[in-house]
Amino acid sequence: MSASPPRLHWPTWCAWLLLCLSPHALAWADVGEQTQSLGLHLSLLDTAEPISLEAAIVAREAGEFRPSQQRVPRFGIGTAPHWIYLPLHNPTAQPLKRTLQLGKAWIDQMDVYLLGDGQLLQQLHAGDGQLQRLQAAPGMGYLLELELPPGDSELYAQVYTADPLILPVRLLSASDLQQAQTATQYSYGALYGFLLALLAYNLMLYAGLKDRNHLNYSIYLGAFILLNLSYTGHAGAWLWPDSLFLKRYVNPALMTTTAWLGLHFARHFLALDTHTPRLARAVKHGASAALLILALCASLDWHAQALWVAFFSVLVYSLLMVLLGLVSLRRGQVAARYFLAATLFGMLGTALTDLSVWGMIPFTTLTYRAVEIGILLEATLLALALAYQMRQHQRARLEAENLARIEPLTGLLNRRAFLEQGNSLWSQAIRHGQPLALIMLDLDHFKAINDQHGHDMGDHYLINTARLISEQCRAGDLLARWGGEEFLLLLPHTCLEEALLLAERLRQAIATLTPGPVALSASLGVVARGQQMQLEHLINAADERLYQAKQNGRNRICGPLAECC
Repeated sequence: MSASPPRLHWPTWCAWLLLCLSPHALAWADVGEQTQSLGLHLSLLDTAEPISLEAAIVAREAGEFRPSQQRVPRFGIGTAPHWIYLPLHNPTAQPLKRTLQLGKAWIDQMDVYLLGDGQLLQQLHAGDGQLQRLQAAPGMGYLLELELPPGDSELYAQVYTADPLILPVRLLSASDLQQAQTATQYSYGALYGFLLALLAYNLMLYAGLKDRNHLNYSIYLGAFILLNLSYTGHAGAWLWPDSLFLKRYVNPALMTTTAWLGLHFARHFLALDTHTPRLARAVKHGASAALLILALCASLDWHAQALWVAFFSVLVYSLLMVLLGLVSLRRGQVAARYFLAATLFGMLGTALTDLSVWGMIPFTTLTYRAVEIGILLEATLLALALAYQMRQHQRARLEAENLARIEPLTGLLNRRAFLEQGNSLWSQAIRHGQPLALIMLDLDHFKAINDQHGHDMGDHYLINTARLISEQCRAGDLLARWGGEEFLLLLPHTCLEEALLLAERLRQAIATLTPGPVALSASLGVVARGQQMQLEHLINAADERLYQAKQNGRNRICGPLAECC
């Protein structure tokens, strides 16, 4: 089975570190109590083909086994079968029950033999290459129960897999095993809980906002969670315990699929189809080709080739994600900063884990599980990138809505916005029986100003008039540029007499306003709510009063007789 290590976070790593460094009662010779990896105490033999236990014993006695140079031996992808030899010593007079923790969940074949005084005491067969063999414990690798006799004994084990062969070896007492299982359960619970919460959050955002980026990201997270469950052995135990084909090909298939989904998310999130269409097509076709090649390998049962395709896909995916982030950042996409930081953490974690698996850097809990820390940081930052992009879209939409409601020259409401808000005030006044007044104001001889001094000067007069009227308004009043040089002022909680007084103040103020070479004057029509059925009827009444003021010589106010407030 192809193997990508599970993903973890800092608190869990600290728990594992404390566990590995905890003191033990017995020294190395008493390996029944040893909880650290025993790789440096192993002897190793690689063979072109599997051999029998008797042949392995003869080879060891002939000096063909070599001492291990690594705390956790690693042999790469598609390596030959390997034998390990470990001398054991039980200093007590009674047999000791210990659990041998050996290898990772993807090992195909594992044959373990315990010998004492030259006699075979136990033989255990594990591995996911055959269903009748003992299967891995989820998250723990293979756990084999041994009973060590008093004195000296010997452990032989032959292991084989087409996946990366990694051989952590530990002997655990019952309490050590319980601690390791508890730490494993808490670590995976925290990891999956965090990722599932992110997935659910983005699905809810997609349901509410219909932004496909949230759906793409949720699908990517779901694929990664399934991949991690498969690597750790959880999925194999829960979902496909009886399928050898799935045990062989699900891991490489999920690796390649997760890489494709990650690139699919990046392509849409960064809008590559719009900004860099050639790069977008190359990413799309390349990822699809990797999936097709993997499908071909699976159909022909080319396990080793499928693994190479999967690992190559993950490597290219990590590099491409960083490249896409750099390209988008250079194009000025602000959200690309979060995206680039996220992919750098993901790439660094993946690189450390791959290098430790391939033997290029020391294999420790931190380096092996660096990808877990990287993916948690990557997932968090990608969620922040999505949130930032969502805020940007909301801000742009609000700005567009405001622009659609604001008259750009004066900054006042336009006719459409005035009617929307004015109808609300009208309904409130009708419902509560409140007074409501309306002033329609028109600048006199404004066409002459445009004709004689140009439209720029006319705009200057309009802007200053709008500012003057705004300064006279109360907080609840509604002011709009109704069209041309006409302004409309709706006055809630205002009777006709109060509106007439305000109109007179406005007329006098405009008469003293001299923003240019021509003195201004204004005509005003004033009405109050009476028997009108709609706001539009009130506006029509104010327009009639304004027309009358124009007919009576301009620079004046026209309205019905004042009513009692």
